[in-house]
Amino acid sequence: MSTIATVVSTVLDALARVPFIAGALTKGTLLVLVAMGLTRLLARAPAAARHLVWSLAVVGLLLLPAAVLIPWRIELSGLAAVRETFDPAASRTRGTREPQRLDQNREVRVLATVSPPSSAIVEATGMTATAANAGADAAALPSTPNALRDPAIFLISVWLTGTLWMLGRLVVGVANVRRTVRESVPADGAEWDSLVESARRSIGAPARVRIVISPRAAMPFTSGLFRPIIVLPASAEDWTVERRRSVLVHELAHVRRRDLLTNAAVQLACAVYWFHPLVRLAARRVRIEAERSCDALVVAAGTRASDYASDLLEIARTMRSSATATVALAVARRSDFEGRLLAILAPDCGRNLLTAARALLIALLFAAPAAAIAAAVPATRVAPNGDAMRPVARETAGPTDSGAIEIEPPARVAIVTPPPAGERATSQVAAPQQVRGGDTAIPALLSVVNDENAAVRLAAIEALGQQGDPRAIDALVQALRNDTDARVREAAAEALGEIDSPRAVPGLMAALGSEKVAAVRAKVAWALGEIDDPRAVEALGAAVRDADAQVRREVVWALGELETPTAVPMLIPALRDSDTETRQRAAEALGHLESPDAIDALSAATKDAEAEVRKNAVAALGEIGDKRSLAALSAAVRDSEVEVRREAISAIGHLEDLGSAPPALLAAVRDEDREVRRAAAEALGQIEDEAAVPALIPLTRDTNADVKRAAVEALAEIGGAQAIEVMAALLKDEDPEIRKLAAQALGKSR
Repeated sequence: MSTIATVVSTVLDALARVPFIAGALTKGTLLVLVAMGLTRLLARAPAAARHLVWSLAVVGLLLLPAAVLIPWRIELSGLAAVRETFDPAASRTRGTREPQRLDQNREVRVLATVSPPSSAIVEATGMTATAANAGADAAALPSTPNALRDPAIFLISVWLTGTLWMLGRLVVGVANVRRTVRESVPADGAEWDSLVESARRSIGAPARVRIVISPRAAMPFTSGLFRPIIVLPASAEDWTVERRRSVLVHELAHVRRRDLLTNAAVQLACAVYWFHPLVRLAARRVRIEAERSCDALVVAAGTRASDYASDLLEIARTMRSSATATVALAVARRSDFEGRLLAILAPDCGRNLLTAARALLIALLFAAPAAAIAAAVPATRVAPNGDAMRPVARETAGPTDSGAIEIEPPARVAIVTPPPAGERATSQVAAPQQVRGGDTAIPALLSVVNDENAAVRLAAIEALGQQGDPRAIDALVQALRNDTDARVREAAAEALGEIDSPRAVPGLMAALGSEKVAAVRAKVAWALGEIDDPRAVEALGAAVRDADAQVRREVVWALGELETPTAVPMLIPALRDSDTETRQRAAEALGHLESPDAIDALSAATKDAEAEVRKNAVAALGEIGDKRSLAALSAAVRDSEVEVRREAISAIGHLEDLGSAPPALLAAVRDEDREVRRAAAEALGQIEDEAAVPALIPLTRDTNADVKRAAVEALAEIGGAQAIEVMAALLKDEDPEIRKLAAQALGKSR
């Protein structure tokens, strides 16, 4: 027990020296709890009201470090009292003297005087002191080794590492989104223009939003803080007009509500407070309430609730994991989908909207306690005689000790009494007051996961998944293994995936091999992909041959998520699967793994009977970027499907160390599809082969402005005398953008 107490005391001492982390664990927790309580009171209010509260909580978390600018303070009992409980040295006196308990009837007083503290200690603790020598009869606490400060440095290092890791993930996500947008095409045509304008006017969204279609998009999403872009999947071309309109209204609602800015703040808060579980909860609630708010605006704009719910359900059913999950706003996600559908189908959906007056009132209700929390500081301790207790001095130990006295943070205060005749002065540490409390939601839900009613068990398990608390893992694994209801087992697997903890991997792997119901196995495979633990490779590899197509699809996707080369031999056979979507996902996963070992299998897949499989195989070869795939990609440039040709040209542009432009790419500049011609121009610019200049010159006179610009940019990249001559002539082009690009290119030429 003494070892545990020492560890806890050391951690608390380190936290006292790291104000940011200590403040995050206290003030940050209180701020999220206030938001949680206020949103409970607003359970029947519009979703936008709850979204406002959670958004303010996230912004408040980011502004907590600026609380030092608040001109007033509120004193609260804090970390010091807790630290006293665990400090094993709190009841010992300095040196070899044994402590003696004081008579409670005696008058006590503080006899602590200190010399000026070092600037480092004052900065860490916020204390001041006057110069004096420690009294001979004053009880001093035992000196603490200087090594005790090392945990503070360790905590800072861990926090910085975690923050940089989270920021790195965000950068990768932004890069993936930009790539998806870059490889998209505008949603052209009178039908699209009319539909976009109608959707925009129905909710008063700004007119500066671009609408594009991308073959890489897994589902509709919105991105771009300053120049919003709505990206639709290629399947949007086959949607009904009603579905197109409802999706556009939903995504335009995000733009109108400035949800992209809120999402950026949420991601930044998650990076800074990565160690705080309640911040993840707040981030989740911001996302959920934003989606529900946009759903209400869609219904308010005239879309039938039942039709809209049906469209969302179909999109969610066919969607897959996407790199846009954190940095963009997707129209549909699996998590909380049931709650969204219920909210859409509620009688007041579309009528229960947030007014400006109610928003202001809610903001004020949250701001009052938030300001009080931000201004809170540790309280001054008071001795029994009513005097304020000052920090205790302790002598600095060490071979070069010159009698300097160091400030001990006000976690322990020695109280002494004048001794009776013949007795020595003794010290006693003031007893702290402990604050007890805890989360009751998880224990309450765990108590009903074995309820006799399957509906109750199902609801409890879904709620545990929404909470995302690792304490539920053991109970969920047990339910996955033993529950008699397949729906409950499926929900348990999904909940384990949402919790996203490696602790769940052994239980999920066992279930993948023993589960009889295909839907449950599919959900187990999905959960293993979400957790992304390499230990699951063998279990998933065995399931690639599952009899059910949906299971194979999820298994193949999960293997791609694991990002380990050992998954490549297991994915290659899936390229020949009888199920088209399994082959598609296998090609996509192999591209994600970027292993040259898959080149031959992917090259063969570029001749698949299904265009989607061919396109994914071509894209995968582009991601691998190996010149050995040039022959297969050159053949794909002549594919009968436009999307395959576009993807093949883009892939050739990504091949490394191509010294010359392939003939197939030079021929592609004459393709009947303008996007193929544009992609060919861009790829030729990346290769930078001067032999491509004659092929690019006709494109500078193309009827499509985007093709012309791509050709000019490619010529600028290639350079050379012939390209410079073309640029000079383009200074007289009627398109000002072309003239600007030509001028910039000439400025770089030498």
